Order: sequence, then structure tokens, then C-alpha cells
Amino acid sequence: MPKDKSGRGAQQVFIQLRPEATEGLELTIRAIEEMNGRVLLSLPPNAIVASLASAGIEKLRGEPNVLSVDAQEIADDRLLTAPSADRAAMIAWNEHLARQQERSKPASSDLSWDAPGRQPPDPPRHIQEMLRRREQEMLDGDE
Repeated sequence: MPKDKSGRGAQQVFIQLRPEATEGLELTIRAIEEMNGRVLLSLPPNAIVASLASAGIEKLRGEPNVLSVDAQEIADDRLLTAPSADRAAMIAWNEHLARQQERSKPASSDLSWDAPGRQPPDPPRHIQEMLRRREQEMLDGDE
């Protein structure tokens, strides 16, 4: 789950609003701001991405206009049953989470230097020269 970079202990969440709540977007935005949260992205008419503290997330789940609050990837079964506009926003949320997880993963965490197809970096120039001199000395000694 993406953490907010503001240092306030907040996390990013995807908020899906009830389609029948005509003023739900504005009311929910006000509720988020009253909880000291930040609206990061508004996707009218039924979705918001916000940054909230854990207590605010739980409180928001109880709001009458809110259908769901997700800090994790949205499951495929919900994607399949969602209206097309909501589905597009949900897919974008899932892609956002995937990019966040990819960024937090070290670049070569699963490969070591002796993995097939990988080689250690070249040694510094002075080490290369020393190795070449020693190789030449060994070759000269064989004669």
C-alpha cells in the first residue's frame, strides 16, 4: 500500500462512491478534508484517490456516500462487476500500486553476480594493469 510522502503517517486509498449519491463526491471530499486528509485525485462522478491516516480511513468507510475504501489492489471480481467508468479508475489504481511496488523493490534483489549471463564489473584500471603485468611475468617465466 502506498505511503504518503508527507511524513504524516498517512496512506493512499482509492475511494469508490455510491452511484446513487448525486452529491457524494463533494460531500466525501469535504469529509476527507475535515479528517486532515488530502484529495490527490478526483475522478467524477464516483471515485477519489486520497491520502488519509488509518483512523480517517476507518471513519470514511462509515460515510453513507462511500461504497468502498481500498488501500490494496482491487480484486478482479470487483473489476468485472463495476460500471465501465469505475472499472477504468480501478484499473488505474491497480496499475499505480504495481508501479509503487516496482519502485520499492531493489533493482537486482533476486540475482547474484554468479547468476547465468551475469559478470562482475571490470576492476579499476590500475588493477587491470597489475594483472596484465603478472600474466606477462608468468608467460615470460615459462620460456
